[in-house]
Amino acid sequence: MAVVKANGYGHGAVPAARAALDGGATWLGVSSVAEGIELRKAGIREPILNLGYTPPAALSAAVAAKLALTVYERASLSLLKAAATEIPVHVKVDSGMHRLGTRPDEAVRLATEVHADPRLNLEGFWTHFADADHDLDFTREQLRIFLDARAALVRAGVGGFISHAANSAAALRLPEARLDLVRAGLILYGVRPVASWSDLPSLRPALTWQTIVTNVITLPGEATVGYGRRFTAKQPVRVATIAAGYADGLHWRAAENGCAIVRGRRVPFAGSISMDQASLDIATVPDVEVGDVVTLIGRDGDAGLTAHDLATAAGTIPYEVLCAISYRVPRRYL
Repeated sequence: MAVVKANGYGHGAVPAARAALDGGATWLGVSSVAEGIELRKAGIREPILNLGYTPPAALSAAVAAKLALTVYERASLSLLKAAATEIPVHVKVDSGMHRLGTRPDEAVRLATEVHADPRLNLEGFWTHFADADHDLDFTREQLRIFLDARAALVRAGVGGFISHAANSAAALRLPEARLDLVRAGLILYGVRPVASWSDLPSLRPALTWQTIVTNVITLPGEATVGYGRRFTAKQPVRVATIAAGYADGLHWRAAENGCAIVRGRRVPFAGSISMDQASLDIATVPDVEVGDVVTLIGRDGDAGLTAHDLATAAGTIPYEVLCAISYRVPRRYL
């Protein structure tokens, strides 16, 4: 299952879905009915699972779009029973994430009920790991809880469903969790859950994020730059303005320790990142001009920056960096 929620982790849901399907994926995962409908409107016919909540007001649209729906509480199941025929249902077990899902014994009861209803189709039984990128002992315990629930469901005479648990991290580090289906998320976009992992040495990011230089000025020593005057020139320095800011997804805190690449050289941010613009200290790259390409994620010559690099500078995680790239940033697919 290629997880293409959140606009394909910022990459574009429809192009990401099509690329994943071309590459061999047989399922798509979204987090809302609206995301699933976007894929259907684009002509995608493969199975799509809404991993999140389906509001009652969105149920008829979900049925019309032939989405598979996650169920983890009785009220939603009652609505499904009255909605239509042959709705594919995936019952979610809370094995320790404590977010969406229901306790194992109740999940078995719900799944048994779905299986017994001729208007419904128990297509899947699943769970989600809370810490597969760090704590494998806890993850193994979650898997044990889930597999015990699955075994109880089979003992109750229920079969023919898909079992799935593994996200990107578990697919890499816990092979026994792969079961019938794995839900590839971050790794699908060429980014490791943990930067230091060496799994899949050929893995490379799908996305390059670039902008351009819009102005270049020379400042005297003691001059300041940007809102809050958070950058002070210790000596005469050249500063480049770039067309990217926090409204584009360039995190405000990235200015503290972050950098960008221009003309194949890493250069630090100079002062606060604004809504639409940011500034770079280009003292070490004297030939920068208006119109030069600036790389925020990707490679230019021998220099490279990853989503992990930008996340570290901003004090966040690469998931947020990618998902935060806003809709106003044009996407080009090569």
